This record gives sequence, structure tokens and C-alpha cells, in this order.
Amino acid sequence: MYTCCLNFTLKYFLSILFAFILSTAAWSQTTISGRVTDATTGDPLPYVAIRGVNIRLGAVTDFDGYYTITTSEPVDSLMATYMGYTNVKKAVVLNQKQVVAFSLEETASTLQEFVVRPGGINPAVIIMKRAQKRKKEYNPEKIEYYEYEGYNKVQLAVDNVSDKFKKRKIFSAMEPLFDTISSFSDSSAKKVLPVFVSESLTEYYYRKFPRRTREIIKATKLQGVGVGEESYVSQILGSTFQQYNFYENNLYILDKDFISPLSSQANSYYYFTLRDSLIIDGNSCYQIQVDPKNPKDLVFRGMIWIETNSYALKRLSLEITDEANLNFVEKLKIQQEFEEVEPTYWLPSKTRVLIDIAELTNNTVGIIGLYYNSAKNIKVNKVHELDFYEDKITIKENSFSQSEEFWDSSRHEKITDEDKRIYQMVDSLKNQPLIKSYIDIVEILVEGHIPKGKIDIGPYYYLLGYNRLEGMRTRLGFRTTPEFHKDLQLRAYGAYGFKDQKFKYGIFGNYVFSRTKWAKAGVSIKKDVELIGLTDEDAGTSALYDAFALIGTDQINRAFTKQIWFEKELIKGYTQKINLMHKSYMFEKVGDFNLGFYNQVGDPTSIRSSYDITSINLRGRLSHKEQFIYRRTSRYSLGNLKAPVLSLDYTYSFRDVLGGDFNFNKVGAELWQFNSLGNLGTFQYTLKAYKNFGRAPYPSLFIMRGNQSFFSSDISYNLMDFFEFAADQYVSADYEHQFNGLIMNRVPLLKKLKWRSFVNTKAVYGTMSLRNRNLMPLTVAGYTNPSFFVNGKPYVEMGYGIENIFRFVRVDFIHRLTYLDASHPNAKPFGVKFNAVLRF
Repeated sequence: MYTCCLNFTLKYFLSILFAFILSTAAWSQTTISGRVTDATTGDPLPYVAIRGVNIRLGAVTDFDGYYTITTSEPVDSLMATYMGYTNVKKAVVLNQKQVVAFSLEETASTLQEFVVRPGGINPAVIIMKRAQKRKKEYNPEKIEYYEYEGYNKVQLAVDNVSDKFKKRKIFSAMEPLFDTISSFSDSSAKKVLPVFVSESLTEYYYRKFPRRTREIIKATKLQGVGVGEESYVSQILGSTFQQYNFYENNLYILDKDFISPLSSQANSYYYFTLRDSLIIDGNSCYQIQVDPKNPKDLVFRGMIWIETNSYALKRLSLEITDEANLNFVEKLKIQQEFEEVEPTYWLPSKTRVLIDIAELTNNTVGIIGLYYNSAKNIKVNKVHELDFYEDKITIKENSFSQSEEFWDSSRHEKITDEDKRIYQMVDSLKNQPLIKSYIDIVEILVEGHIPKGKIDIGPYYYLLGYNRLEGMRTRLGFRTTPEFHKDLQLRAYGAYGFKDQKFKYGIFGNYVFSRTKWAKAGVSIKKDVELIGLTDEDAGTSALYDAFALIGTDQINRAFTKQIWFEKELIKGYTQKINLMHKSYMFEKVGDFNLGFYNQVGDPTSIRSSYDITSINLRGRLSHKEQFIYRRTSRYSLGNLKAPVLSLDYTYSFRDVLGGDFNFNKVGAELWQFNSLGNLGTFQYTLKAYKNFGRAPYPSLFIMRGNQSFFSSDISYNLMDFFEFAADQYVSADYEHQFNGLIMNRVPLLKKLKWRSFVNTKAVYGTMSLRNRNLMPLTVAGYTNPSFFVNGKPYVEMGYGIENIFRFVRVDFIHRLTYLDASHPNAKPFGVKFNAVLRF
């Protein structure tokens, strides 16, 4: 009995003592949490080291910049340290739960010194070489199939308002809405104005072979100035256009190839420094500092974390600064966190991108863009059949109408009060009457049309014109909008020449049957003047080029064209178009130009100056990696991932059908490709081969496109005159290489200007058969005939030059190498031409 009481008393005493100890320990614990942000941009800083001063205590911020420390050790202050930022020390209160936030200021960009061990061994280089050697094991591209649910958030805000812009009337409507937003800037003095915010929830699917991707946009929520549901913007808010793969040698960003720290050539472009070794999500990791050897190169600086056992990439925080040879970009920062879904299968689970665009001019403003993506429910090697990927991007019909309850339950993270405030600020901004007017003006300038509800009036750049046939000319037209019909567009215009006193017109209609499996048809009738050999239906010509091409030239004809066409993407990447056309050509003497042809060869009394062509054209285009966005009834290419594009063309002309005067066949092929050589720059080439079988006047054959303007042109021979060469069969080759600063970045003084050099060459050779030469009257009779290629000699021009002068001026120095003899009296062996080119 005594023993039982003693045991009971002892247990009771021990339990009280244990409870007291526990309560004392709990009471004496210090819990500190908070967030670390960039003081300038407000961007959360992941992987920042937070350490207790003078004690063995620490933590690392997570991907969103948050940290938590719980300790019973006596601590009176914390220190936040991060490469490229000034260390910040803050006091803490012992034995209390508290929030301590850090705002870190960037230091000047300097290369940190590192110690090389005896024998020249740098441990960071050894680690990076091992990671580079094993990168193929962890490259997401090696996975046969993977899929995930993606949550994407995009935010844009105006900053860096110039003093000149502040004087403009529109700023008075914007100024009250400027405020501090910590996600853009943590500085109380740094005010920004959100202009766009969006969220999207998607399903993303990848297949390795044949390479296919598919994205289903399940829900989209957006608020933006000048952006609506019909806008193409909603198509690029998902994961498809936000892919960054650092396991590749180069990352294609802003039309440039940036060298990855994991590139096989990385050691030639980067300094690597081992900074720390730490535990992340239970994985031991090396922390490697990355610095460029030449900051002007297209490279990154920042920090990466390599898993110590596998040498896989666990985390990264890398940025491109305004030191690099880029236009308008003050900063581009990419942060990623990787998850090992299955052994050796590493995929990004979170990605954050910040881009800071400088003011383009003193009359504009700067822009900060934030992009965030998280992936969950990641699955690998779940097989889908090939036809599952037929639709690359699908937007569900109810994607814009999801409820707030849906979003609250579907977001990968809770919406913050600040995010809600951003939505409200954007809504207030776009409802300002002055802002609405400003948006309308910008839309008119960009679109070339004045919106009027169901129709747009324009294009305004055709309103006034001049050519030697019509004299002064005016033109006005309209087009219908999606408010009229989302799948049907009608266009029409009327024009009048004050010299010839004749009315011209054009009527066009097209209908989209399907956007997912692209199918579109059109019909048109047009009676107008045109430059011989160049019409506004030609691929590669812009409306502005067409508007001004007639100025100062005599080679003009009247044309009456009627056509009906249909195009469809028959299989993924292959589009077929069929076009039925009847065209009447009518020529008259303009200046020194006078065209005629023998209706009966050799009979001067049979010379005619007009004829009709009735034809059918088949054109196929193969581009299996091309990506498109859709707007109104058109689709626009976003590039084809550097794969070649092959076009095949066939035309048959019917004689005695609807008044057709000639029977002939045309066949042709074109191969075009844009690609990169990594740090050596980018290149593009075009190869063409065309042949005509049969007789036709030379305007219906092939006229080489000359350029007598002061401006260089990609689609023309820049030192060839208009109408200088014609052929009924020809081959051509064009090549241009952009060095992207490879040379200029290494020239002292010049490298500060960020100029970029390029070289190019163009060559064409063709022949004209005797049967078609015999159709041409002698020039001594007053008729105009083109020149021909002779003795197997091609026309060749070579050029070089500088672009990015003042960020948009391009200067071409061009040498014409052939056909400089007396038979080409106007030929110039050398020329300098200019152009305006905007590139990042």
C-alpha cells in the first residue's frame, strides 16, 4: 500500500515536473517569421540565408520569400544575407512570437573574388562539370510523357514615369491611382500603377516523340486596360509560352539565345563560386554563385543550388541585367524550384519571372511585369494517343465565367488582399474616360482603323497617296468587327485618282469554319492599280509597303481580280490552300514605261496591252513546330521553334475558260528557316526554285523584286532596279547572320553603345525561254522589256552593317557584285540604305 502510494506520488510529482519543464520550454521559445523582398522591385527573394547573430541558428527563405525560425536559444538579432544585396540586420524580442520582414537593397554589380586551391582547383567548377555531365539524365525533354495542372498569374504595372510624360493630360487621370504595391516594390517612395492582372488554370500535356504539347485553359480571369475576352492575350497566359529549360545549352528568351550555366560551354562564359552547403526540402545542396566573365554577353548572374548526390538542379535564382546587350530591358529575373517526381525525373514545380522594361522614349513610361506559375498533380509517362495533341491550345467556352467560389477552391495559393486591390485599381483605371480615349487613340495607331462598334473605318495610311498613273489618290474603307460576327469578316474600300479621274474599289469577305483545326474560306473582287510583279496578296509584304510602293515608279498596271479560296490544316503542321482566280491585266503608257506583247508572234499589228488569266493555285505549307495565336478571323505565327518551313506551289492557267488567254503551268518550292548558333548568333535563310511551263506575257511570269528606295528590305534585292530582271524559271538564295553583339561586345568603347553587327548575301539566277521572249516587241518600237540573266551568271549582292544604333536604326552597306556593265547603265556597285528595326 505504501509502495503504491509512493509510486503514485512519484508519478504525480514527475508529471507535474515534466509539465512544468514543457511549459517553461514552450514559454521560453522564440518564434520569428517574415518575408524577404527586393527593396526596389518588391519581388520576393527566395533562398535568402537568415541567420542568428553569434549563434548557430538559421533558415533559408522558401520560393515565395517566407521563412520561419523557432528556437529556445537566446537570440537578439537576425542577419539576412544574399548575393548581390547588402546584408541587413534586425533586432528580435526574446521569447515572443513575432514577424520580422527584410527589404534588401541591391549592391553594385561586382564580381566576387574566389579562392583557387593549390593546383588551380576550383570546387565550384568541379561541381558544375559534374552537373553538366549528368544534365541529360534530368532534362525534362527526356521524359516520354508528362502532365500537370498549372496555375498562372500575370501582373503588369507602370513605373518610372518621366517628367515629360507627367506633363501630359493623360497623366492627370492616372496619377491619383498610383500607389505602393509590395509585389512590385517594397519602397514607400516607389509608386506604381497596375494596368493588367490575370489568373489562369490550365492542364498541360507533353509528349516527346513525335514532339507534341497541348494546353487546355480551363479558367481565365483577367482585368486589363484595353484587353477583352476576344483579345489574343488570353491565349498566351498559360504555360505554353512560359517555358524555361536550363538543362538546354541555350534558352531562347526575347528572340535571343542566352547561355545556360549548365551549358557545355558554360566555363567559357561564367565564373562559378561555391558559397554554401545547405539542406533544402530534405536534400543536401551546393549553393553556387554564378557571375558572367563578360557582362555584355547574353548570360545570367545569380545563384543556383545543385543536389549533392545526384547533381540535379534543385533551385535557381538568375537574372539578366541592363549590362547585357539587350534593348529596353533593365532586368529579367527567373526563379525556379524543382521537384523530383520520380527517380531522375525532375520538373519545375514553381517558376517566377520578373521583367522590368525601361521607358522607350521620354514620352512613354516603364513597365514591370510579373509572371508566376506553379505545377501540381505532376504525372509522368501517362500515355495519350497522338490525336489527343491535335489541338495545341484549347480555351474552354466557360473559361471566362467561373465564379469566385471556383477560384477560391482552385487556386494553388490563396489570393492576398493586395492582389484583390490590384484588380480594383485596374478596374478603376480602365473606366476613366480620359484613359478610354487614350486607349482608343493607341488602338487606331496600331490597328490603322477607327473603331465604330460593329465596323472599323480605315486603314488611315491609305487615305492619301500618289503615283504617276493616278496622280493624287484617296482611299477610304471599312471592316466588320467581332461585334458584327465573330467568324465572318467583311472588308470594302473605295478609291479615286484625281489625274485619271477613275473610281477603284475592293470587296473582301472571309469566314472561319474552325480555329482548332484551322479552316477558313474567302472571296474577293478588286478593281485597282498595282505595281507590276507585286500585289497586296504577296506573302511577306506589309500594308505600309503596299501603300507607298507605287510612289515614284512607272511600272504600274490596272487590274480587275476576282477570286475565291479555301485553306485548311489537313494534318498537324501542314496547311493546304486552294485559290480560284480570274484576273484582267490592263496596261497603258506611264512615263517611260510601255508594255505590249505579240498576240501573233512577229506580227506588229497584233500587239496587245491587255490580257486575262484564269487560274487555279494550290499552295501547301509544312511547318510542324509552328505556334499560332488567333485574333478576329486571322491567325498569327509565333514562330516554329527554329524548324524549317517548306512551301510547295502549283498554278494552272486555263485558256478559253472565263476569257482566259493563256495556258501554262507553274511549279515552285520555298524553304525558309530561322535558327541559332548559340553564342555565335542567329541566322535565317530562304531558298526558292520556280519554273513556268508554257507561254505568258512577262508580268505573269517571274519578275525579280528590286528596291529603288532609300530603305533596305528583307524581301527585295536592294541594289536591283524595279523591273530589271525577269525569267520564266529561276532559283534564289538569301542568307543573313545576326551576331547579336558577339563582335561589338568585345570592342572597347563601342561595346557601351550596344551596337550589333550582321552580314548577308542574296543571289538569284534565272532564264527566259525563247517562246516567251518571242512575245515581247522590240524596244526600238517604243516598248519596255526587262533584262535577262546571261551566260549562266547570277545577280549577287553582299552586305554588312550595324543595327541597334539609338536602339532602332539599322544601316546596310551593300555591294552589287554582278551586272555592272554598260547593259545596265543605272547599276550601282555600292549603296547605303537605312531601316528602322526594333528588337530586344
